[in-house]
Amino acid sequence: MAWIAIRAGLPSNSQDAPAIRVHRGLDCMTQHHAGPTDVTHLEGLLSRRRLFSLGLGAAAAAVALSPRLASASLPTGGNRVLGFYNEHTGEAVKATYWENGQYDPAALKDINFILRDHHNDEVTSIDVHLLDLLTELHRRSGSKQAFQVVCGYRSPQTNAILASEGGGVARNSLHVSGKAIDIRVADRSPRQIRDCAKLLRLGGVGYYPRAAFVHVDSGPIRYW
Repeated sequence: MAWIAIRAGLPSNSQDAPAIRVHRGLDCMTQHHAGPTDVTHLEGLLSRRRLFSLGLGAAAAAVALSPRLASASLPTGGNRVLGFYNEHTGEAVKATYWENGQYDPAALKDINFILRDHHNDEVTSIDVHLLDLLTELHRRSGSKQAFQVVCGYRSPQTNAILASEGGGVARNSLHVSGKAIDIRVADRSPRQIRDCAKLLRLGGVGYYPRAAFVHVDSGPIRYW
């Protein structure tokens, strides 16, 4: 059974984030602070029952499940847990999306919802291989924080508008098919996340140092 919590209204530059200290992760020197996106800090928030009583789960799309792994290094046993903080909606979620050797449909619906197109609240099924990639990226980076979501799913309508405005949005973006996500991690630099993602060789990796985020996707292996 998945565990989920959501909270709203916390800005990404919240003043209650503590000072940064340096420590060594699994793959590289890193910065660590137990800020508002700390996975362990998501406990004690709204329960799944409370979430659905607010109507936040009703819009989630159905998911076609497959027990395939994004990486051979992910064991078939045990649990896979992901934490997300949506910078646009102020919502946070921690969900056990893999348990007892299979994907949990309820947890996947929760993840689909928090990664929805925040422009129009459209929801799609996020590729489970992308979630497995993120799980391995989180493990390899040694991060203790949730992924801060810059962009998850992007509807065709939103993508067309953004692409027409320029700014580097691809008209055939994998965000439209639920196979891409743009992220930050509070206790790792974008460069460190990029380097760890490239080592995985599980899909595309884009590095945007000026905007301080990293794009990862479950498409063909390529880097920019």
